[in-house]
Amino acid sequence: MTATSRAPYRRGDYVVDEATRREMPPEPPWVGRVQLVSAGSPPRYVLVTPTGNEWRPGPGDVRPATAEERAEYDAALERRYRGLRELGRRLTGSCRG
Repeated sequence: MTATSRAPYRRGDYVVDEATRREMPPEPPWVGRVQLVSAGSPPRYVLVTPTGNEWRPGPGDVRPATAEERAEYDAALERRYRGLRELGRRLTGSCRG
């Protein structure tokens, strides 16, 4: 059995870093997708936000994302991709002439 097979989360899983939750001002915890699982006990993760920011949550700070949190993450990612596609169209159009 490999170290990553013992980890509760695998690459692509949606997880929530509870350590990022704030009371004042109110801020929900960050939702990320697992990009990397490192060997060790406890396993460590590298997570990525819909905007591409990566961070390493502390051991024991992550939990599985709810269906609602996963849907919000996917919607934010789609908004980002839509904005990038629109920017690409505008930039490509400005080169024609």
